[in-house]
Amino acid sequence: MYSSSPTARLRIIWWVITFLLPVAAWGLARLSLPFFHPGVGVFFIAAACISAVLSGLPGALVGGLLNTLALNGFVYLYAPSNSATSSELWSALLVAVALIIGLARQKWSAAEMVAGRLSSDLARLRDELESQRSDLKRFHDLSVRLSSNLELQRLLSDVLTSVSALQKTDLAMLLLLPERTSQTLQVATFTGFTADQIKLFGELPASFFSPDRRVLIEDIEKAGTYFPFVDAANQVGFRSVFSTPIINARGDALGVVVTFFRKPHSPSDRQSRLVELYARQASNALDNARLYHESLQTLAVEQQRTAVLRALAEASVKINSALALDSLLQIITDQARNIVGARQALTTLLPKGEWNRSITCVSVAEGQSTLEFAPESSEMFMLACNLNKPVRLNAGSRAYAWGPVRRATDAVVHGWLAAPLLTRDGRNLGLIQLSHKLNGEFSPDDEAILVQLTHMASVAIDNVRLYREAQEKIAETRRAQEMLERGKESMQLAQQYVGIGIWEWDLQTGELVWSDEIRRLHGIEVEKFDGRYESWMETIVSEDRQHVHHSITHALVSKGEYEVQYRVVFADKSLHWLEARGRTIVMGDVPVRILGVAMDVTSRKAAEQTLRQSEKVAATGRLAASIAHEINNPLASVMNALYILRTNSKMPETALVYVKTAEEELARVVHITKQTLGFYREISSPVMSSVPQLFEEVLAAYDARIEQSQIMVHKDFSDVGQLAAFPSELRQVFSNLILNSIEAISGPHSNIYIRVKQADDGLGRAGIRVTVADDGCGIPAENMSHIFEPFFSTKDSKGTGLGLWVSQGIVQKHQGKLRLRSRTKEGLHGTCCVVFLPFATVEISSEDEPLPAMEQHVGDTLPKDAAVSKDNQSAA
Repeated sequence: MYSSSPTARLRIIWWVITFLLPVAAWGLARLSLPFFHPGVGVFFIAAACISAVLSGLPGALVGGLLNTLALNGFVYLYAPSNSATSSELWSALLVAVALIIGLARQKWSAAEMVAGRLSSDLARLRDELESQRSDLKRFHDLSVRLSSNLELQRLLSDVLTSVSALQKTDLAMLLLLPERTSQTLQVATFTGFTADQIKLFGELPASFFSPDRRVLIEDIEKAGTYFPFVDAANQVGFRSVFSTPIINARGDALGVVVTFFRKPHSPSDRQSRLVELYARQASNALDNARLYHESLQTLAVEQQRTAVLRALAEASVKINSALALDSLLQIITDQARNIVGARQALTTLLPKGEWNRSITCVSVAEGQSTLEFAPESSEMFMLACNLNKPVRLNAGSRAYAWGPVRRATDAVVHGWLAAPLLTRDGRNLGLIQLSHKLNGEFSPDDEAILVQLTHMASVAIDNVRLYREAQEKIAETRRAQEMLERGKESMQLAQQYVGIGIWEWDLQTGELVWSDEIRRLHGIEVEKFDGRYESWMETIVSEDRQHVHHSITHALVSKGEYEVQYRVVFADKSLHWLEARGRTIVMGDVPVRILGVAMDVTSRKAAEQTLRQSEKVAATGRLAASIAHEINNPLASVMNALYILRTNSKMPETALVYVKTAEEELARVVHITKQTLGFYREISSPVMSSVPQLFEEVLAAYDARIEQSQIMVHKDFSDVGQLAAFPSELRQVFSNLILNSIEAISGPHSNIYIRVKQADDGLGRAGIRVTVADDGCGIPAENMSHIFEPFFSTKDSKGTGLGLWVSQGIVQKHQGKLRLRSRTKEGLHGTCCVVFLPFATVEISSEDEPLPAMEQHVGDTLPKDAAVSKDNQSAA
């Protein structure tokens, strides 16, 4: 290690050498003068350089001055022949060299001083790092010991030893809080103290050794310092105290680590932080140790409980395997005594509650004598049975409730535990009694075990009683199963002949279960259907899939029923109509399944189509009758005119008037004929049609009847544009509605209101809404649910009962809706029909195909003001 500065003695030696060097150079120059005459200045330069090297810049100045004087003196005395210029040059060279070397030596000395300081700092840092490494190693070793050991006392000793070693003291103690709310601390472990010295401290208040903050007393003897344990300090011999709280990760205070110092002491920040780390490690170790011991206790309790449960399970197997009553009672008694650990057990069975016919079974521990139990006729036995709950009396107890009736039998004196044998329906079958527990007293756990055994015993006794009945019922069940199989076969046969299949859709798994008949209805072989919803949808005609899916989705959302009709195509390309009906099964307000049936309605669809055709023919007949009525008068006029022409031989001018009249009437006949032909013109595909124009044509056909009945028709036709439709079928719908209104009106001066305007159906579809309302007699409420059924009529012999049913089918064919409401109240009566026809529809089925089954909105009711009356003459 370099010295930062030379010593005083060394400096004196250097200055002495500096003053002696010019003398030495003088002598050397004198000796070498004969041989080295021109260069004697070299010796003085060397002397100056040595002085600069030894003393630095000060030595260079002094040495340069002395050697310059010596050089000039030497030249003056011994070499006067040298010129003054030569001497001056040698002097300048000497001073320059000396100053350069002195300056360099000065820099070198400064560098040596810096190097010395750096070396000292490095050594100090190395010592500090070594100390920190030692502390960290000690902390690591402590962590390893704490993590590998769960014994609480050893953990505390390791922590205290490490803290005292860190603070280099031999006196320390670790204090713990017994409870969170405790006001005093308890000494858990200590080092450097004796047991008697620990007693000198007495109670250690938490208010002084705070478990929430650090406490430092640098010098107990310092004036004004409060320390409640001065006597202990004087006898033990410590002057300073430092405590650090032990706080776990949840912020709960667990205790304090206290170190004592024999001299006044103040720990460094590093020591304080390390002690806090040790305390934190100690808190974690304390928590882990306490959790470990708690888990051991819990494990012991669980093991004991497991052993009891295992014994109860084994007892259950033995009890339930017994089929004879005597052996069953003996097993129950033995198991109760063994599991609870009693000296003696007694089971008493009371058949049908009869005390005088009791059955008793006793079990005594090996090597033990029999104890006397209270007889069945005693008040104590009867009260225990009638209470219908367990009773527990420990040895020597004086229970107040049992004092008056308890007899001092051996069984009661040594401790008594009893529980009734109760069935599920509350019947008392008897009593199980235990006496004199071999290890300790009867506990609530023993009471619970005995109650569990009584439950098992009661069930087993009932099982024995029911065993023979069960055998009889098994035979009866076998016969019932055979009948069920026959019934199932009959059901399958009925489904096959009726054409009805059963299905179930599990919404949790997505599995679709079909009966064999429903597979046949869909034209699918049994082994080719995989039970998936998507596979079923593939069997349906593509035009009907969306409607079927919408109906099922609506049923799921509404958690109700659904009904839908759809078409399927068999492998032979034949088209079949099926009708499916189902109900959503809900559990906890969540749909879990859909159950339903499907049936073949192809024949019914064909019959419906035939009925529609029949109604169309009937409507045509009625129109033909109306046209015939209209043609009748013109024909009569023509006939009269012709008659006049034929009988008047002179044909006067006036005959021309009759001829003209005949021509006019004939023109009217032609016009009516054209209207008739337009009313029943068949087309194969929908065409753009005007709803107001169709209404005008229908009203023109009924003009005469309307005029004859003195009915006022109120028309409100908006500019609604045209829609794609079958005009002849819409004429039939409008004709049925107008005719129903005419026939519902019984007196003159009545009204029919017709409104045509654009609207939507509430589902986002735009279209035309047609409203036909009248103030006729109305339809009774009990008939409203049947008005759309075929062959149902309220007009007696006037109607066929097919008009509204056919109209409903035509509107559904156009993917529209038909709704109706009616009232029959006095002063507020009439009927209102509303037809909605959408503009945008999918391809409409042709007349030759059966009509698709649309969603059944036709039975929906209208708002209450939809019906009209004489007091409110407005259409819906």
